[in-house]
Amino acid sequence: IDILVDLGCGSAAAKAWGLPVEGCSASEPQRIVDALSEGKLVVALMTKGHFTSSGHFIVLRGVENEQILVADPASTTRSQKAWDLSIILNEASKSAAAGGPFWIIG
Repeated sequence: IDILVDLGCGSAAAKAWGLPVEGCSASEPQRIVDALSEGKLVVALMTKGHFTSSGHFIVLRGVENEQILVADPASTTRSQKAWDLSIILNEASKSAAAGGPFWIIG
């Protein structure tokens, strides 16, 4: 997954690696939770807020006690914390293309 984030992942990068991928909007929170509960990963394009001062990809990696676990390549600290889904949804890019700002991998 690190390579997907490094490449500026969207659906094209995941597909190039032969991974099934589906775009998902911020208006589909249950779809994100369901995918994570099924063991899938979700790549998220974030804007200014808790995760970045401009723009940044993170990977949503699971759900624990109704909180979202993330893998943030820019911060071990943020990666070790569980997050409210509402923060992630509110700070996700509003202008992502290719079906984003979330991409369900797997």
